[in-house]
Amino acid sequence: MSRILLSCGLLYFSTITSAYGQNEFKELRFQAEEDEKKSTYFLTGTIRDQDSGEPISGVSVHIDGFFTGVNSDNRGQYILRLDSGKHRIVFRKFGKAADYYIIEMYGNGVLDVLMSGVDFELDIFTVMAEERDRNVRSAITGLTKMNIAEIKLVPALMGEPDVFNVLQAMPGVTSVGEGSAGLNIRGGQADQNLIMMNEAVVLSNNHALGFLSSFNGDVLQNFSLYKGAVPSYFGGRSAAALNIEMRKGDFEDWKYGLSFGSAVSKFMVEGPLIPEKTSMIAGIRRSNLNWKLNSVDQFDVSNSSLRFHDIYLGLSHKFSEKHTLDLNVLNTGDFFQFSNQFGFEWNNFVTSLTSKNLLSDSFSLVGLLAYGSFNNGFFEPAEVDPFRVDNGLYYLQGKISGLWTKDKLDLTFGAEGMQYQMRPETLSPVGENSGVFPEQVNKQRGLEFAPFVSAEWNPHENFAFTAGVRYSTYIQLGPDTVFTYQQGLPVSSLTRTGEEVFGSGEMLRYGGFEPRASFRWSIDEANSIKGGYSKMYQYLQTISNATGPTPIDLWQLSTTYILPQISHNFSLGYFRNFKEDEWSTSLEGFYRTTENQLEYRDFADLFINPGLETELIQGQGRAYGAEVMIQKNRGGITGWLAYTYSRSFIRTLSEFQEIQVNRGDWFPTNFDRPHIVSLVANFHLGRSKSLNMNINYSTGRPVTAPTTNYVVGGIFIPDFGDRNQFRIPDYFRIDLSYMTNGIVRTWDDKFNFSIYNLLGRRNAYSVFFQREGMSRRLRPYQVSILGAVFPSITYSVNFSK
Repeated sequence: MSRILLSCGLLYFSTITSAYGQNEFKELRFQAEEDEKKSTYFLTGTIRDQDSGEPISGVSVHIDGFFTGVNSDNRGQYILRLDSGKHRIVFRKFGKAADYYIIEMYGNGVLDVLMSGVDFELDIFTVMAEERDRNVRSAITGLTKMNIAEIKLVPALMGEPDVFNVLQAMPGVTSVGEGSAGLNIRGGQADQNLIMMNEAVVLSNNHALGFLSSFNGDVLQNFSLYKGAVPSYFGGRSAAALNIEMRKGDFEDWKYGLSFGSAVSKFMVEGPLIPEKTSMIAGIRRSNLNWKLNSVDQFDVSNSSLRFHDIYLGLSHKFSEKHTLDLNVLNTGDFFQFSNQFGFEWNNFVTSLTSKNLLSDSFSLVGLLAYGSFNNGFFEPAEVDPFRVDNGLYYLQGKISGLWTKDKLDLTFGAEGMQYQMRPETLSPVGENSGVFPEQVNKQRGLEFAPFVSAEWNPHENFAFTAGVRYSTYIQLGPDTVFTYQQGLPVSSLTRTGEEVFGSGEMLRYGGFEPRASFRWSIDEANSIKGGYSKMYQYLQTISNATGPTPIDLWQLSTTYILPQISHNFSLGYFRNFKEDEWSTSLEGFYRTTENQLEYRDFADLFINPGLETELIQGQGRAYGAEVMIQKNRGGITGWLAYTYSRSFIRTLSEFQEIQVNRGDWFPTNFDRPHIVSLVANFHLGRSKSLNMNINYSTGRPVTAPTTNYVVGGIFIPDFGDRNQFRIPDYFRIDLSYMTNGIVRTWDDKFNFSIYNLLGRRNAYSVFFQREGMSRRLRPYQVSILGAVFPSITYSVNFSK
């Protein structure tokens, strides 16, 4: 299947792209004297109207596909700080034709721009993503960037532009399956990924059981995924880092957006609270799904309920051109109940305050303060003994970082701290007639602190090197009670000998150095080789008895018995572009080892358990693979074809055979999916019209299944084989979407028609086995989360004042 999709995608792209025009880029080069060369330079200029010669204010500047937040002032002037090397720069303003430049910055430069009016009768559709030769010349391997323009072109469930949906179409990224929260990146667990909003940590980031992320595309700007060499200024996880940047509000004009859909409705507003000084942006999103569930001709489904919401608020204030202050607030919430059998409920709150200060031409300082709160629970509204289990945590984050630039060297340094307070896990009866007795298990407190330093050295145009180190320290704080166990025997409830009570203060300490390094060697302008290494510590992880991550997973800090995870990540890749960066290709290999990776003992009991260590066992993780990416960047058809070969294994380490999993041998993890193929194609049909396709194929994930069964005393007892010995059927899905203009010519309105799972394939999420009648044979049954065609329509309108 992977070979067929690869061949079809290449044939399709190569035969029809020649029919479409491309934008013309004006090329400029600024060169400094040999003794004045630096790693960063300034580009300045004035933007004027081509006909009148008057200065134009409010022109947005896009660098390498991302809007930098820089607008021309009321005199039409702008100033940019750019890294040494080649950049694609686009000047845009509504009612004006965009102006495109390819600029080689090897010295300070002045670029004055003349913009002309645009004829709206012409069919124009231009999408600028990240800088197209970034994959060749970036010094960091395994870095993926994308802006909201590209995100919107990938079809998704409910017609919503979604970060996580796009990520799963990129090489090296997948999930356990539909209806599963979290991402598995290069064979890693979902909790091994650091997810951030403007560098503030976000612990809960999913809606609708994992079908959508909690980041509204209307207020999102771009994302950066570090899946190879993670910079030293990001830490706390052992696999990857994802930073999602949110948009700033407009400083000049008020703008509004409304969206009504069969699944989701949204409202967005942005504008200047104080013109040119203070701006705001707010977005609200709410689900409209219950009418679809209620229309299903099946009692359990029609009697179910699913709803979610997210609210985002961003405030930005400019004290001056060199000093800014940003406030970001995100609140999300979900509720799901399946008939009268079970339900989940969770909510998340994150707020951050960021101060950015340019203290001199070569030194800047950024400070961050953030607070996060996450609460989740599950319940069973059964007729007999209904109950509810709740847990959660809150945390404080502080970070300060400085950037110093000097000639060919950029130096980043600072420190970051996180304080965690786990909320008690509680069991509560639901209703007066429930026979469930209330229980409570107190959880831990912890403090994580890490200074860091990172340097990027560019001694030559063809070579760049990035190196850094982070020293992380974790301290478990009291008060807490720690159970003791009999030495020479496995840790279990049967070998418990007593308990040790700790008061306030330090209980234990873990930590160590985390070196990071990455290099780029450019063979020529179109070819480069990159490699990297990262060592990372992880002190916070999730505990779950489900196959994949769920919203009700327990967050667990490191303790006396649960050691921190330590990973070693290696990557090496070859990158080549063709036809002046119209085509981008890459081949990357990776290898990672993880110490103290968590696994669960057989028949683990995880909830309302004060001795959680008796249900867990730690071991070694190992993941390796290769990724191929072929991307079409310009023209009437854009998109990419991605193939990933990825393996992920674990083995438990213990001297006691009775608690070993699979006798201590290596076995596949729950998210081991060797072959993954994604094809994304965007057909640009004219101004604001596009047809978009997304094809996904992957190997089925591992499961544990019975191999035989016995009859003892008239009772059938299944005998399970080795853990994750078998696999569910392979996964295959096709999505389509069509974006077009709306119905009012004078409005900026659009329609989005999307079809998720076009073929109506009943992809398996899991399998279970059940005996039919008095037969001794166990028959397998397949569980599908969304085994039908899911169409949706969305109408959106944007207007300004």
